[in-house]
Amino acid sequence: MKSVLFGLQWGDEGKGKVTTFFSKGYDFVVRYSGGSNAGHTVEYENFKMIHHLLPSIHLKYDVGAIISNGVVLDIEQLVKEIEEYKEKNGKEPKLYISDLTHVVLPHHKLLDKKIEEIKGKSAVGTTKKGIGPAYADKVHRIGLRIADFEYNFVDKWDFLSNFYKEMYGIEIDRYDGILKAYESIKKFVVPHGKIIDLIENNKILFESTQGVLLDVDVGTYPFATGTNCNTTGIQSGVGYPVKVNKFLGVFKAYLTRVGNGPFPSEALGEEGEHLRRMGHEFGATTGRPRRCGWLDIPLMKYAIKVSGATELVMTKSDILNGFEKIPVCVGYDVDGEKITKVESMSLLDRARPIYEYFKGWKTHDSQEFLDFVNFLEKELERKISYISVGPKVEQIVEL
Repeated sequence: MKSVLFGLQWGDEGKGKVTTFFSKGYDFVVRYSGGSNAGHTVEYENFKMIHHLLPSIHLKYDVGAIISNGVVLDIEQLVKEIEEYKEKNGKEPKLYISDLTHVVLPHHKLLDKKIEEIKGKSAVGTTKKGIGPAYADKVHRIGLRIADFEYNFVDKWDFLSNFYKEMYGIEIDRYDGILKAYESIKKFVVPHGKIIDLIENNKILFESTQGVLLDVDVGTYPFATGTNCNTTGIQSGVGYPVKVNKFLGVFKAYLTRVGNGPFPSEALGEEGEHLRRMGHEFGATTGRPRRCGWLDIPLMKYAIKVSGATELVMTKSDILNGFEKIPVCVGYDVDGEKITKVESMSLLDRARPIYEYFKGWKTHDSQEFLDFVNFLEKELERKISYISVGPKVEQIVEL
């Protein structure tokens, strides 16, 4: 059995909690894309964990974790997460890291910041964690992989130091800290062939990062992340043609995004502030306030189509408990024409939302909430199989 759990919006849908909840039914959770720009917050009864790189495995169950070649790995960040895991769970995670995984280095973060500054008003609004530059070095064929720490590391570091100084005017520090961090994770590193064997022979839950709308190819480019965080990234992210049986798309009952880019159903002023306060909408990685707005049906339909979602998980509907009315964007006015299908991301810049309003609910067993769910299932042509009814990891109910 192979399943994938992914976000249908601009990330921050609560994937970490949902992945953790489902992980107890699998042997391994596999991260196949992204880096430490991800922030998957998981609340247990008495404590909270934020996963940036360590896959969202349930601490109370013997679930393994795999970081595959599609990830760009900030080793120092991973060391912190492993230590936190040991502190909370009393033992090390059952973790495997592909030796083909590329590494995020300090100069990537410096370049990330420099590029954003040069872009000015056109800046993407990245987390400045060095993700884009790390993927760029991978494509330029000058990146450092985990395997390189064992072979000719110093020579490769010296080359990179000269390259970054000549190309970008960035001075690279010595490598002592990176080598020390690598020694802490060395025991978890395995040949990529073993990663393939583990994935082939076990029940696997693939965990995506960000959301479909941030995918570098099919998302709101250039306001996107640096990799294929869509389900299409699984194949390249694990390095072989794995077959996935179940596609679980996660979405919030309203909509948020971090950083710049189009957002037709964004709620501005006090309305947006109220949503932000009620939902505690601040980035897990940067702490930045998220832009908030209302559920966008055309974008959801687009995300479902390009991701292959077979069933849905709705989160944070409890945040809307007590709202008098709930707007849902059902289409756009684009230059005077009504549009209900997203065929080109370029239209979003000119799109004005057309809303349908629903009577609010006080509890999840109310008829008003059931009417809302039924409407979404009809519009999206997918079953909402699970609903999150609170912040804790176990507060998920099956419909």
